[in-house]
Amino acid sequence: MRQDIVIRGTTRTGLVLLLPEEGDFAAVLERLAERLASSGRFFAGGRVQVYVGKRRLSPEEREALEQTLRRSGMVLLGVREGEDPSAEAQAPEAGAPPAPHSPSGHTLVVTKTVRSGQEIRHDGDVIILGDVNPGAVVVATGHIVVMGALRGVAHAGCTGNRTAIVAATKLRPTQLRIADVIGRAPDGDAPQSYPEVARIQGDLIVVEASAEKRQVSALEAVGAKEDR
Repeated sequence: MRQDIVIRGTTRTGLVLLLPEEGDFAAVLERLAERLASSGRFFAGGRVQVYVGKRRLSPEEREALEQTLRRSGMVLLGVREGEDPSAEAQAPEAGAPPAPHSPSGHTLVVTKTVRSGQEIRHDGDVIILGDVNPGAVVVATGHIVVMGALRGVAHAGCTGNRTAIVAATKLRPTQLRIADVIGRAPDGDAPQSYPEVARIQGDLIVVEASAEKRQVSALEAVGAKEDR
């Protein structure tokens, strides 16, 4: 039986919020408010479907839930009762392989290319089995791993996790961000034919491939923050 508050996001369904099925609902909402507050404005503007399992919400409880979400800038699409959505939540796209353990939260696996105009926002790690095209955006509180070409915008560790990484088979982002540091692939570099991993060293983003290291342009933390 689910005891934790789980927030997931997909390009197909928007955000999904799973709430504990038992316990005092006011206490659950208090925990939810703390969770959302700790994420800053990460979920602002998100449209969310809430699953409460076997719990039955009164009109007053539903209104309190909607107010809690609204204070964080979220829009409640609906509440699903009496149904366990765990299979959908754990496999957001049909055919996705089991996700590895995520130290930063739950792992979202996306089994298709993220196209221009699409945006993925997720509380945890994101694994994309496809490309991220120019004009697409991927934002995660944890790591971002692209099993393909990363040519769009990637922001890992968006709530301040400077240990997060961005990895891709072909790392050619239009913008690369880790925590509060911003960088981009340098102009004129020949495209690499090997996977690369980007991480923070000092106040720079360093991209590593095997024993090689090359710096991409980066801003100091003071200048790289923006309101979300």
